[in-house]
Amino acid sequence: MRSLSIRGLRVGALAAVAAVGIAGCGAAAVGSSSAKQPLTLGFLGALTGARASLGQGMELGAELAANQVNSHGGVMGHKLLLVAQDTASDPADAVAAADFEINSDHVVAIIGPTANTTAAVLPLAVKANIPELMFGGGAIFDQESSPYFFRLSPSDTEQAQAMAYFAHSKGWTRVALAIGEAPASQSLVGPLEASLKHLGISIVANVGLTAGQSSYRSEVQQVYANHPQAVLGQFNNTTAGIFFGEAAQAGYSSVPFIGTNLWYSAAWVAAVGKSIASGPVFLTNSSTTGMVGAAEFIKLIQGKTGSPVPPNGAGFMYDAVTAWALGADVAKSWVWPKIESGILTATADTAQTVPCGSYATCYALLKQGKKIDFEGSQSTVDFNKYHNVFGPFAVLRYNSQGTPVTVTNFTAPELQAAFK
Repeated sequence: MRSLSIRGLRVGALAAVAAVGIAGCGAAAVGSSSAKQPLTLGFLGALTGARASLGQGMELGAELAANQVNSHGGVMGHKLLLVAQDTASDPADAVAAADFEINSDHVVAIIGPTANTTAAVLPLAVKANIPELMFGGGAIFDQESSPYFFRLSPSDTEQAQAMAYFAHSKGWTRVALAIGEAPASQSLVGPLEASLKHLGISIVANVGLTAGQSSYRSEVQQVYANHPQAVLGQFNNTTAGIFFGEAAQAGYSSVPFIGTNLWYSAAWVAAVGKSIASGPVFLTNSSTTGMVGAAEFIKLIQGKTGSPVPPNGAGFMYDAVTAWALGADVAKSWVWPKIESGILTATADTAQTVPCGSYATCYALLKQGKKIDFEGSQSTVDFNKYHNVFGPFAVLRYNSQGTPVTVTNFTAPELQAAFK
């Protein structure tokens, strides 16, 4: 088991409060003697290993949101304290990390982890009576029955539909798949096959890419051997740097490639280089463009990192912390089951609610006695009965400066209608 050391106190709380205990799982109830003590949120993500850049991006998004909550007085006067544990993208490590946060940190909610470790962590959250607000596309959660589960990112099913729908919109009828062998990437294969078949698109090659290889020349030849009109796929940044470089050397750089939100990241641009990134590579990403909360989020990201391109996962975790905090404000409690009702109420799109895209604007509306509909940085945060969201998707393409430009947008109803 990897180290469970706390990654330091977060979100502006003074180090002196570290010794202050918050009684019980889910912390003390409102009005108890613990009033005004900090509320501890537990972040879980892969902070080391092959997916470390993803986990670090997720943590940054959660941290930015918690900072925003704290700058406006916290939740009912309680500052948020974000503590992070490393899952290393391994279910066993994720269980140990979640157990530590629940039983030692006494967290009131778990923010993260990703799909490949959520199934292991969720039972612990249920036992502790706290919600888990996760990021990841795993289709196994499309009909998750646990009310403690909230997914802030669209499913792999919808991601695959957006990829296939874009290929269809371009008139492509023959495509290849190039998918990393990691479970998080392989979970796309089934939804992609189904989506492409539904739209009458043939798959001429389906090639798996094992991480850690020094060359992918053989795989490159397999992918392009049958002359696909486009390639659809997902694999990690290191693999991408090698694969795309070797594909260019073999003369395939003009073949369009449709990737996923995993590559909506400055780290991916750095891995493949700006010349390849600005080629015919299209990314389907749960749309930031046009989202009510996007402008404020991008402003915060640019102020922190210097780049308008957020790290992958940052937006979803920013939305997760914000949705939880507003849910607690609405419910006037962070304790289960009131917090579930609060989150669903704070994000509900009804004729009586006012859309708002940041903690500050939403909180101001609540203070005015208005009902709110929090709409996030990367989706409308409208949860269905399984606590899943359906995001509009943007198709993005990097320009020569490595900045993403929107090619087109697909609304959630448009995608749902195409795959009835």
